[in-house]
Amino acid sequence: MGITSGMNWRSKIDWLWRVLATGHCFSFLFVGGFILAITALPVTRLLGKSPEDKNARARRLIHHTFRFYLWQMQKLGLMTLTIRGRENLQQANGKLVIANHPSLLDVVILISLLPDCDCVVKGSLRKSLVSGVIKATGYTDNSEGESMIQRCRSSMAAGFPLIVFPEGTRSTPGADPVFQRGAANIAIRCGVDVLPVLITCHPPTLLKGDAWYKIPAHRPQFAVDVLSPMTPATVVDPEAPPSLATRQLNRHWLAFYKEKLLHA
Repeated sequence: MGITSGMNWRSKIDWLWRVLATGHCFSFLFVGGFILAITALPVTRLLGKSPEDKNARARRLIHHTFRFYLWQMQKLGLMTLTIRGRENLQQANGKLVIANHPSLLDVVILISLLPDCDCVVKGSLRKSLVSGVIKATGYTDNSEGESMIQRCRSSMAAGFPLIVFPEGTRSTPGADPVFQRGAANIAIRCGVDVLPVLITCHPPTLLKGDAWYKIPAHRPQFAVDVLSPMTPATVVDPEAPPSLATRQLNRHWLAFYKEKLLHA
């Protein structure tokens, strides 16, 4: 049975409108990102005095672009967005920001909340339509091995929040989350505090493997809870070597998120 089966005509018109508006927003996000990469972002970087300043200026432009993008989606009736715990965002500088990953919009939401953030991105994205944005902003590539850890350390030492999704990819609705060890490894190796964020979306939308036009019958409601900062050293064995401490921290985070999602 199709998504629209059982809908009345008003609901079907609303659904069709949201499909068309979603197409517009996806064009804005990907085509707009390409246009930014060859126009405004290079100009913005020219105004910077150092590589760090150039990156920060480009990231702020992406931050404001994403804020406008989410405002547009809400005004078009494509989603609602509730942010709780905004006061904790004031403690994000120099911390590792971790979040679960239910939707394609998660990274857009987080960057819209953190003006100067860095984020760890898949190396494969450097060959995608958004490669110019990644290059201009200096976001950290997860395929760089040991140099990635050093870049993460330097970025957070400079005061930038660093966004990482421990799952590594979008989660599957109804299934327990599975955390890779990369985020925990960064926290342990870099010795930084962590700002956890919980993201929920009902009904699920923009899932991994779904086409952009596969939207739910009802407008999705996103809720973002910015939780209190964590200190990894308080939940791992202080005598443990980094590899063991990473596994301990990863298990702790996984249990923490399972509990939060259970009551979300």
